[in-house]
Amino acid sequence: MKKIKETAVIAVILLTASLFTGCGMYTYRTAGIQTRYSNPQWAPPFYSGARYYYLPDLETYYDLSSNEFIFLDHGRWIYSQNIPSIYANYDLNDCFTVVLNVNIYRPWMHHQYYVSHYPRYYYRDYYDHSNIPYVRGFNENRKSAIYWGENERHRARSWDNQNLRNERNFKYQKEDRQYQKDYNKQNEDRLSSEKSKTQRRPANTEVTRSAKTSRSNKEDAGTSTRSTESTRVQSTNYYGRTIGNPVKVEKQMQEKRTAKTKTTKSTGRR
Repeated sequence: MKKIKETAVIAVILLTASLFTGCGMYTYRTAGIQTRYSNPQWAPPFYSGARYYYLPDLETYYDLSSNEFIFLDHGRWIYSQNIPSIYANYDLNDCFTVVLNVNIYRPWMHHQYYVSHYPRYYYRDYYDHSNIPYVRGFNENRKSAIYWGENERHRARSWDNQNLRNERNFKYQKEDRQYQKDYNKQNEDRLSSEKSKTQRRPANTEVTRSAKTSRSNKEDAGTSTRSTESTRVQSTNYYGRTIGNPVKVEKQMQEKRTAKTKTTKSTGRR
């Protein structure tokens, strides 16, 4: 009698589970699914599991699975083999590229997140003017910048320490902050070495004074010229809580799959 009751309970449980399966219970894709796609020539080195890239300068996505660019045009999402026509002269080989989280599905449906996290040209302030050189993109999965290789550094953008001098410090990932510190230390050592070599040479006082006077006159002339110009410059007001940091992929941003479909695929039937 006891065995009959146990059997009945198990049967009820199995029946309930099958009913839920038939109604389309959803599961979410996880990072465990690893697919390797053909990487375009212009893109940074392929990261295993990645499917989408984001190009901030163009506000455009790239789907590795279909080899298509996805972008907005008059309120509609366009899927194309080419970048938007208004950027026809844009050089993809030098574009700043964000490798999106492997868990994301159709990121353009959450466009507001990517536009706010990665505004156009944000990397110029975030990296280039903060003395972080050789940056070619950002990988959300590793949460760090992607750097040009040793043999490709001639393609890198120019950089300086303008933001550091103006005390405009951003919130960096740990790896990027360490890269910045290491580079600044090497730069300081190089400048110190050059300075010590210069101090050993006999200084020509007259030439130095003349050069200073000439430079001072140029600066005065530049100041008077600038004062008559109407151009105004204002620094950006983003300071790192969101800018340059990965977009958090929530459940609704992942691919939905029905349990029925998943079971069918696992058994090899269509």
